[in-house]
This record gives sequence, structure tokens and C-alpha cells, in this order.
Amino acid sequence: MSQQYIKVVEMLCQELGLEAANTETNNVTSIKVGEQECHITEHPSGRLMMLSNLGELNKNNAQVLLEMNMFSQDEKKPVVGFDNKSNNLILWNHQPIVQADRYTVYQQLELLSQYYEQITSLANNIESKSIDKESHFYPTTFRV
Repeated sequence: MSQQYIKVVEMLCQELGLEAANTETNNVTSIKVGEQECHITEHPSGRLMMLSNLGELNKNNAQVLLEMNMFSQDEKKPVVGFDNKSNNLILWNHQPIVQADRYTVYQQLELLSQYYEQITSLANNIESKSIDKESHFYPTTFRV
């Protein structure tokens, strides 16, 4: 991981009042935001990527996800991808590390969290029952 990545993660942890993450040995830093687990990594080189697992694609969340996944001028706007290894939906966003500061990194995480909450609450409203299924999502599989 680059020194810029390490610095950005330390800034975010400080902003959130968390103990500094061990970025020296981990390629992925994970933090909990409410019920959401957010994974942070540098991918590709020079880009700060944040991602969260949305669970499996189903008829209840498909329309919500397609509506949310429209074009935007905002570089940090989260988009949805599909991981064919785990069959899970991945909500992710990114920004250039060189432009990242305390404000933009916090904003990136906040946007990811807002979209995560919006998608899960809309999907849960459509689907009246919750699904208790163990996730097989591994953020380290995104490394190239």
C-alpha cells in the first residue's frame, strides 16, 4: 500500500474517533458503520476504493439497484457491481488518493453509507421478511 493510502486511512480513523487501522500488513481495511461493514483499499493504484456487500441479487432489490445505478457527475457516487464468485452485489465508490483529504474521505464514506441504507431499507420494504444467510463475500478477491 502506498504512503498516501496509509495517511488517508489514518485520517479517516481519526475523523471517526477510531483506533488507527493496521495498514502496514493489510491490503484491505474494514470498519463498521452501524450494521454496514465497509472495506477500504487502494485499487487500482492511486485510487481509494470503498466497498460494501449488499447481499444476493433478487427480484426485490433489482429495480432499486438499477434505478440507483444511473450516471452521475459526482465521482464519489456509489455504484453497484456484481461479484460472480459469491453471487453478491457490491456497492462501491472511489476517488483519487492524491485529492483525498479529511473532508473528501469522510464524504466518500458518508455517501457509501447513505446509499447502503437507502438500498437496504427500500429492499426490506419490498421484502417483508429478512434473509438470514451467511455471506461468502471476500473483499480480498478484488485485488489484481
